[in-house]
Amino acid sequence: MATFTQNRQTTLAGFIDEYVNRGFGSMNKNDFEVWIFDYLLQGRLTGMSNYEISVELRIPESKVKRLRYEASLKYGNPADTDQYSKAFQNLLEKVNLKRGSNSIIQFAVEDIQLRKFLDSILKRNGRFADTSFNSEVVSVTLDDLAILIEETCTEQEKAKLLKKAKGNDGAIGVIRKGLGSIINAAIDNGATTLINIGINAIMNII
Repeated sequence: MATFTQNRQTTLAGFIDEYVNRGFGSMNKNDFEVWIFDYLLQGRLTGMSNYEISVELRIPESKVKRLRYEASLKYGNPADTDQYSKAFQNLLEKVNLKRGSNSIIQFAVEDIQLRKFLDSILKRNGRFADTSFNSEVVSVTLDDLAILIEETCTEQEKAKLLKKAKGNDGAIGVIRKGLGSIINAAIDNGATTLINIGINAIMNII
């Protein structure tokens, strides 16, 4: 299956030129759909949920999920973890975290690649997220959330996250407690220098 070299800034004209240079027949129907879908994600479909895209394009939501995943693999940069860290931060700024029983925190992640990225962080730390109830609903503990924040945010981004967290007080409280867990762990281990998050400033906020 052909994978073209265009990045996500490639114009439609540039894509057609490369296709012509390679020769007709170098791409199949699915290749075209994946590229067009990724192209649309950078424009008119930006910020839309899977459901909203399915309505806009008049295709099943299951196809939207597949196209989004394939577009991410082909035209994204899976090795660039910064894009996923930023996507996770954006999610926390906008989403209403749902507090479940036994201090379980739930939030929806439609992007398959982002879910895999977050899961890889937890696995690397001997933990895992529960998606058994719904593959798009990620369930983690408060300590899990603290680990995800620690590994995806810089000092400035953590402070920004506290200021920009939206939703109800519960969502903001969960994020604060997640950052608080990081601070407390560092203090307990006598290794506050390992976590550069401006402890005194954050403690005044929590």
